[in-house]
This record gives sequence, structure tokens and C-alpha cells, in this order.
Amino acid sequence: MTGILLIFTIMQKRAIIWMLSVFGWATTQGVNAQATVLNAPDTIMVALDTLTAGGAVEAHWDVANETDAPMMLMVTRTFLDTVSPFNYPYSSGEPGAYERFCWGPTCFNYGTDSSPTNEAFFVTLQPGQSTSTFRSDYYPNGLEGSSTLQYCFHPEGEPLGGACHSITFTAVAAASVAPIEKQPTRLVSLSPNPASEEVLVRFEQAAGGVLEFRNLVGQVIRTEAVFGGVSAQRVSVADLADGIWLVTYKVDGVAVSTKRLVIR
Repeated sequence: MTGILLIFTIMQKRAIIWMLSVFGWATTQGVNAQATVLNAPDTIMVALDTLTAGGAVEAHWDVANETDAPMMLMVTRTFLDTVSPFNYPYSSGEPGAYERFCWGPTCFNYGTDSSPTNEAFFVTLQPGQSTSTFRSDYYPNGLEGSSTLQYCFHPEGEPLGGACHSITFTAVAAASVAPIEKQPTRLVSLSPNPASEEVLVRFEQAAGGVLEFRNLVGQVIRTEAVFGGVSAQRVSVADLADGIWLVTYKVDGVAVSTKRLVIR
């Protein structure tokens, strides 16, 4: 009898281990299955003298499901850098720049950090489907300078498991200033990504500037000088903690473009 109980116990343990392994595989697949951001601008520049009072600068891009499973997505917004003053938490009539975003059929209140967790506000994408309903509205409110905002499209409760994109809005006084988006210099790619020891940063006609490595709460942990005219530059990342980092390329103090880097 004891032998039978022992065999039964062993079989139970094996069944539990098998179920946990299957569940773990499914969970990992769910976390790794991300949406894809398409046609997203890195930088948008606007001249204040071309905006009507209280006018917004709009940024649009598509979000696609290029996986084999349906997705129910919400949006979370993070401030990486802002002009000062910045009207957040938003209060009507206060000075400073401010923002809002639209997702699905809804444009949310100014200063909203994320779309609601109520499923009525999710955007559902079937495999192969995309949506063009996302819009970021930036209101300079008469203020010159740059603000960098990050938007992540993710399932409920998984903001770090989503697809993120950072955009920099730059406001200048007059339309005679050359727009940054028309300048050829930009950060093209980071490889390998994920990285562990070093990363090769590729530029398009790099101008002298700096690379900033930020964590997900917006703190600048590392800076690296960029020399004008280079097409690529190797940067050690061995001293950075594992996780998701945002690498911003700045020229003359203005964020030209931002890429996401995974270190592990």
C-alpha cells in the first residue's frame, strides 16, 4: 500500500511540474507578445508664431498587432523631460506647457497618465490588424523649449511589457528657425539590442552632441559625448543595470531622437 501511495505522489508531483511549466510558457509568451509602433516621428518642431492661442501640436502614428493572438491594449504616458514650467498635474488657467492623448474613440483629460483600465476604453486588435486612433497633443502655451514624452501600448497591468515610443516636441519663437525634423542628423539604431557589454550606436550624419541613458523614471544615469561626422560609435553599457533604458541623442541641448535599449 505504501508503494502505491509513493507512486501516486510522484505522479502528482510530475503532473504539477508539467502544469507549471506549461503555464509559465504561456505566461512568458503573453508578456513577450508586443504590439508594433508604426510610422512614429521622433521629433516635431513648431514655431510659436504659427500657432493660434491655445493651439496644439499633433503627433499621429499607428499601432499594429503583428502576432498570432488578439490584443487588448491601453496606453500609459511618461514624462522623460519637460520644459519649465509644465502644467502637471493639470490645472486650468495655470502657466506652462501641457498635453493630452487620444486612444480609440476617446481623447482623455489634460495630464492623464494612462487610459482607464475599464475594458470599454481598451483598443482590441486582432492578428494582422492595426489602429490609427492614437494621437498626442502637445500645447506649448507660448513657451519655448523641448518636452520628451513616452507612450507605451500594453495590456492591463503590463506597462513594461508593451511597445513604447518617445517623441520630442520642440517649440521655437519664429518660423524662420530651421525645423529639427528637416535636419539630417539622427540616431538610427542600437545593436545588439538586447545588449550586455557594449552597444553600437549608428547615426545619420551625426552632429556633435551627447547620448543620455535614462532609466524608466526619467533619471539620466550616463552621458556619452558624440563627435560630429561619425557614422557609428561603440559605447560600453556593462555598468548599467539590467532592464529597459531610453537612449536620447541631443544636439545643442535639444533631443533629436530617442531609442529603447534592453540590457540583460
